[in-house]
Amino acid sequence: MGTTETIGHIERELGMSETSQVTTFEGIRENADGSLREITVEVLDAGKRAKDRCYAINVRFEGGGDDIIGAPAETLDEPLLDVRAYLG
Repeated sequence: MGTTETIGHIERELGMSETSQVTTFEGIRENADGSLREITVEVLDAGKRAKDRCYAINVRFEGGGDDIIGAPAETLDEPLLDVRAYLG
């Protein structure tokens, strides 16, 4: 069963209206000043039925700070570019 089918099944059985599969990546990013910062990147996949809101990206910073919530889009490239603009 693919992501779209799984999400549809979850929504029907549990009465949820918006559901996404979340895949988490952790890494270290070098800032412009040379300092390093641990970040967590969450990729939200709402399935093909979500059309123009299929993918979203959230970036969370270790130790707090301003998390970045990317705008949902039809392709993964769009929210990645959105988040990258905030990271500089």
